[in-house]
Amino acid sequence: MDDVYVVEAAFTGPRGFPVDRVIEVAVCRMHRDGEDFDTVYDSFVHADPMDIGKDSLDFIQENYGVTAETLYAAPPVEVVAKELLEKLRDTECTSFDVNHTFGRFLCVEPWDLNGELELFPSISSRLPPEYCKTLEEAYDYVTPGNPMGVEGRTAMDRCLMSTSIMMKLRKTGYF
Repeated sequence: MDDVYVVEAAFTGPRGFPVDRVIEVAVCRMHRDGEDFDTVYDSFVHADPMDIGKDSLDFIQENYGVTAETLYAAPPVEVVAKELLEKLRDTECTSFDVNHTFGRFLCVEPWDLNGELELFPSISSRLPPEYCKTLEEAYDYVTPGNPMGVEGRTAMDRCLMSTSIMMKLRKTGYF
């Protein structure tokens, strides 16, 4: 097996495209032996606060700690989508919840990663159901003590948590 790319994102809401959109994307590359990883990509995505509305702004602030100013200053979606595709083309990818991250967001326009990469099962699918309701819960269960030193809730924080779980699963033979 080659290196595995762990992809996480932050969204304007939980429903998926076309109602909600991606506001941040992060990628880590876990080395094939599960002993180490690299951060590969992290970018916020431009969004005009007037276009996404108060409910979405409240959602992203509450769930990710991301402000409207951060989104307003970020690069446009076309730039981020192109950069992400360049990083992920012909790789093996996963996320904590592949159906949500890819199925509802990254496999539709403007991201459209369909056919560009190989998707592995969700990281959460390799965990006991009682410990995989949320990424934070799974991270605490699989890797107690916050080994990644995650302090926030951004997509990169979520990517580091998912990568930490994936590394433990690889070392123990569950992934």
